[in-house]
Amino acid sequence: QYADYSPSVEGVMDDAVTAALDAGVAESGDTIVVLSGMMTELEGTNTTNMLKVHVAAEPVATGRKIVGGRVAGPLYRTEDGDLTDVPEGAVLALSSEFDGEFDGDADKLAGIVDARAGMTGYPALVARELDIPMVSGAPLPKTIAQGATVTLHAERGIVYEGDVINHDRDSR
Repeated sequence: QYADYSPSVEGVMDDAVTAALDAGVAESGDTIVVLSGMMTELEGTNTTNMLKVHVAAEPVATGRKIVGGRVAGPLYRTEDGDLTDVPEGAVLALSSEFDGEFDGDADKLAGIVDARAGMTGYPALVARELDIPMVSGAPLPKTIAQGATVTLHAERGIVYEGDVINHDRDSR
């Protein structure tokens, strides 16, 4: 049986990655290179040859880039901004109720994920000042435990569960 027809180039690429995951030839966190040759007769393709490097992982949250960068580290949640116990290289998760300032050393942070949308709040100012990758408007599910490793791809505004940056290097 043939696969369902995908009317767009992005759809074809996404279907290829999904098929690789379903077949077990790729795992979540793998970097996949997808090569595609599209027939020019298909409407809306606008391409004959295409290459895409894709991280095969499910996002757990998406938001808006405040400061770009890619980092992975342990998740640290705080309700009151207290950073005294934050581990070095942590990704700070702020709930939508957070409306204060940080107390402690923000230089230890690798990244910030703010559930509240906005470009000018206190967390965004700190992220810009210290050049810490950050996304806003990205509430993290409560199912991700304190200390669990997450990856923040702030350039794309995406948070992944696990370390998808070093996955390929670790599996060699």
